[in-house]
Amino acid sequence: MARSTLVGRPGAPKVGVGRLLWLPPTTSGLAASETRRAPDPAAEKARLLAALEAAGAELSTLARETATRAGDEIGAIFEAQALFAADPGIIEPALAAIDAGADAAEAIDRVTAEQADVLAGVDDEYFRERAADLRDVGRRIVDQLLGRARPALHHRDGAPAIVASDDLDPSVVAVIRPELVAGLALAGGAPTGHAAIVARALGIPLVLGLGPALDAGLDGVEVAVDGAGGRLLIEPTDAEVRALAAAPASEAVSVVGGEAIPGAVALPVTLEANVGSVREAEAAAAAGAMGIGLVRTELLFLGRSAPPGLDEQRGLYRRIAAALPGRPVVFRTLDIGGDKPASYLPAEPEMNPALGVRGLRLGLNRPDIFETQLRALLEADPGSPLRLLLPMVATVEEIAAAREAIDAAASASRRAGAEVASDVRLGIMIEIPSAAILADAFAQIVDFFSIGTNDLVQYTLAADRTSAALAELATPLQPAVLRLIRLVTEAALRYDRPVAVCGEAAADPVAAALFVGLGVNELSVAPGSLAGLRASLARLDLDACREAAARATVAGSLADVRKIAAGLVETGAEAAA
Repeated sequence: MARSTLVGRPGAPKVGVGRLLWLPPTTSGLAASETRRAPDPAAEKARLLAALEAAGAELSTLARETATRAGDEIGAIFEAQALFAADPGIIEPALAAIDAGADAAEAIDRVTAEQADVLAGVDDEYFRERAADLRDVGRRIVDQLLGRARPALHHRDGAPAIVASDDLDPSVVAVIRPELVAGLALAGGAPTGHAAIVARALGIPLVLGLGPALDAGLDGVEVAVDGAGGRLLIEPTDAEVRALAAAPASEAVSVVGGEAIPGAVALPVTLEANVGSVREAEAAAAAGAMGIGLVRTELLFLGRSAPPGLDEQRGLYRRIAAALPGRPVVFRTLDIGGDKPASYLPAEPEMNPALGVRGLRLGLNRPDIFETQLRALLEADPGSPLRLLLPMVATVEEIAAAREAIDAAASASRRAGAEVASDVRLGIMIEIPSAAILADAFAQIVDFFSIGTNDLVQYTLAADRTSAALAELATPLQPAVLRLIRLVTEAALRYDRPVAVCGEAAADPVAAALFVGLGVNELSVAPGSLAGLRASLARLDLDACREAAARATVAGSLADVRKIAAGLVETGAEAAA
């Protein structure tokens, strides 16, 4: 048997066998020994601008080539990186740093690192991925300035390689030659990161999160990547390699694009997907989603120096809807501001961004940007119902203002000769306790509810959702949160309004069972979570879920709720057995 097996997380399915090729971790592009005082600011500025242009050209070429090999959505990753290389918000501070005495490499290294740190500090996976992209661009520009070559990604003898590292930039993955690289193994990484997205698109087996046991000491060792099972076998036997190759790739896949588990969910709940791109929408369709419960439209607005225009937005929304023909798609309107700032939207500093001008508040304060988005949504698929979801709603007056904005946008589209959706269904996010308390009033003026558990927990318990120290407190299983959800489902039942949960908790089988027992009709999760959630819910009985939910909402403590929920899940497992 194998000398040892490292266990991590699935990244991209399939099996790859070869000699491990260790790549040293990529750090910020400039070593301390390479810094120096710039003798000629004008010359350093010229060097920087030339390096920016060269890096941008490289990335644009990479975008085109990758789009051909892996699809437009993957190519778009590098198009966005090319935009970083031409972004005045990066170039101007770097030029100012040269004026202050830095050389070209030091200036761009410092600016990209500082801005990447800001992005990485935002509590959103998208921003963290953009931070990695920006650091990648910074390293590329520094390499241009210092004449450094990027690392070789294959063995000199042409033998199949398993490229291993702490983590990899997506642009490195994109240039891998599959005929020379049989798989990837990373000590860190995330299934939703761009490196994993590119690997899946290119069909390169990948395992993530192997930890410190994966290091340079394994360089040159024969290994096998089990991308579906999330394992790296060290010196596997021939029999183990044959067994891996014979196993169905879909059996252990738990990432975006995994196949749906056959069989229907026994409970009266619809399973939908949360998406932020066309590729994710396509993955949702492949995973058997009954619709899209949440399109995060804000992802199109972030990490850029100007807001997207009407044509760009309309095209993207149209393609997302087309990925699931005949199935409902819910578009959440612009949810930026506060802790998700856009550089092109100047705003006054806020002491508490989580309670500031964000979500619908920002949309109503910036009618120019809001109207463009509403027009794009109204025009994207005029022959089908349009489901709009408003974020961060606190009062009924905001609904009236939003309807006025929708009417104004429709009028503007018609004046421009565009056809618009005539069947517009309006829903609200239940994220603020006031919205849950006033659910009866909201149910009379909107068409559906979608509960965002992360913010609802944060605002109910006054517990920062990003604080590790408060993780035990900040859970949707808290009795206070469950009672608020019950207020929403009871109001929805009285007025025949569907209720979805689109927060991360919807993918937790324990929480999902209680949500269904409380009367939630829809659960919307990441495409890769659909199969597991479907299997978990299929074991449960509706009456048992309702009885457990009733007990949980009158419980006095989190510990009591956990016991109730654990008993429900155990009963379901026994019934399935």
